Amino acid sequence: MLGELLQNARRAQASHIQIVADGDTLIVSDDGIGIADLQTLIHIAESGWDPALKERENAFGLGVLSTLYFSTYLSVYSRGQAFDAATATIIRGDAIAVYPIAPRIGTEIRLDGVQSPIPAFTLLHWTKDQLNRLCEAFPVRVSLNGIDIHRPLANPSLPWHDTPVGRMLINLDAYPTQWRCFLQGLPIGRVPIHSKHQIVLLRNDMIARLPDRQHLLNEEQDHRRIQAAINDAYRQALIEAKGRLAGSEFVELYAETCLSSSNTDLLNDVPFALRAWFRNWEANPPGYSHYGERYPLDGISARVALEETGVWYIEDEDEFAAQAYLEAREAFLLEEHRLDVNHWLRQMLKTIEPNQIQVWHGAILHRETPASLADCIELVLVDTLDVGMQGERGRYSVNALRQNDTLYLTRHAGIVTALVSDYIFDDRYDENREDEDAQTLATFIAVGCSQVPGEVVKALLPHTLRYGTQPKLAGAVVQLVFDVDGKLTEVSST
Repeated sequence: MLGELLQNARRAQASHIQIVADGDTLIVSDDGIGIADLQTLIHIAESGWDPALKERENAFGLGVLSTLYFSTYLSVYSRGQAFDAATATIIRGDAIAVYPIAPRIGTEIRLDGVQSPIPAFTLLHWTKDQLNRLCEAFPVRVSLNGIDIHRPLANPSLPWHDTPVGRMLINLDAYPTQWRCFLQGLPIGRVPIHSKHQIVLLRNDMIARLPDRQHLLNEEQDHRRIQAAINDAYRQALIEAKGRLAGSEFVELYAETCLSSSNTDLLNDVPFALRAWFRNWEANPPGYSHYGERYPLDGISARVALEETGVWYIEDEDEFAAQAYLEAREAFLLEEHRLDVNHWLRQMLKTIEPNQIQVWHGAILHRETPASLADCIELVLVDTLDVGMQGERGRYSVNALRQNDTLYLTRHAGIVTALVSDYIFDDRYDENREDEDAQTLATFIAVGCSQVPGEVVKALLPHTLRYGTQPKLAGAVVQLVFDVDGKLTEVSST
C-alpha cells in the first residue's frame, strides 16, 4: 500500500511527499500535478496516467485501490475536486460522488481506521519501519510526521555505473552474485543474504508482477540479464581500481576479489603475488591438512624476489616426501589453483615428481608396522634423516618424512600424525583416532630409543599402568619373560 502511494506521487512529479501517522489515521500528501479525474481512482486498470507514462512505466492503476483493504474510510483531495467514502462502499462498486473543493496543489489521500499489520507496533512505528525500507533508493523526498526519511541511495553523487538494465552501485568488497534491485524507486525481488551487496536501480520500463509488484514479471530471464550486467560492471570497477592503485596495493586489496569473481586475468601483468597463495610451512607442515583448516601467510612478494628463490608445484599433492623437501629448504610451494593460465607465476613453476626425491638415513634403530595406525604404513626409527632432489645440490636435515608407505622418524620427530592420515571418516573429522595414532607414534619412538629391556617395557606400558594406582599390585615385583623373538612367554611375581 505505502509503495503504491509513493509511486503514484513520484509519477505525478512530486518533489516532496508528506506522510502523517496519528492513531489509526494515515495521511499521504504530495505537491505533484494532481489527478485530472478522481473517478479513475476507483476503477481498476484505469490509471488516469497519460499514454507516454503508461508506456514508459507500465502503470496499471492499482495505487489507491491498494488502500481499500487497509482502512475503513478513504478521502481523496486533488486539484479542485474530492471524494470520501467508506472503503466497503467502494469495494461493492457503489457510485461515489466527486464534489468540488477549493483548488489545491497536489494530492492528499487520507485513510481512517488503519490498523498496524503487526499488532506489537503502533501505526506510526509500522509506517516508519516500512518507509525506511521502501525509501532507501526513492528519488523523491519523503517525510513522516515532519521528519525526513533517510534515503542513502538517492544521492546523485554516488559512483553509479550505467548498464543495459539500469544504474549500478558496485561494491568490490561484496560478491557480484549478491545484489539487491530497486524498480521505479522501490525495492523489488530477493533480499541478499549478505549485508554487503551490489545495488541495482533497474530501468523504469522493466515490468513487475502484479498485484504486489514484489517480483519481476520475467524474473528468471531478467535475473540472468541483471547478473550479466553486474559481472560487466564489477569487472569495469576492478579495472578502474587497478588503474588508480599501485600494483602492490591492487594485489593486496583485490587479488582475492579477482580470483573469486572470474577476473583472474587482471592479475597477469601485476608483478606482485599474495603470500597467501603459497604454503605456510610453520602452520601447515607436510602431510594431510585438516578439512577447512588453513593458515595463510600474510603480505605480498615481488616477482623479482620469487624469480630468485623459485616457485614450486607438486604434481601429486599427497607426495609427502616432496613436501618435506620443500619445507626443509623453505621453498615457495604454490597452492592457489585459480590463477589464470597466462599468469606469470605459472610460467616460472618448477614441478616436482615423486621419483626426483632422494632420502638418506643413518642407522636404523627400530622398525615396525603397527596394525593400529589409521594408515597401514611401516615405521622406521633412524639415527639421522636427510632429504634432497635429483639434479639439486645439497641435503636437508629433517626429523620426519614419509615416502610411499614408509614413515621415517628420528627421536626428535614430535607429533607428525599429519603424515599418517587425514582422519576424515564418513564426512566427520575423527579427533579420537588422531590421538590414538599420536600415542602409537610416541610409543614407537620411546621403544626404539630405549637401550635396556626395562626401559622398553616402561615405554610399552599403557597409561593406566604407568600413571594410575593399582592396589592389587602394591609392593609387588613382577617378572616378565620374553622368548628369542620378543614374545611374552611368562609373567611371574616374587
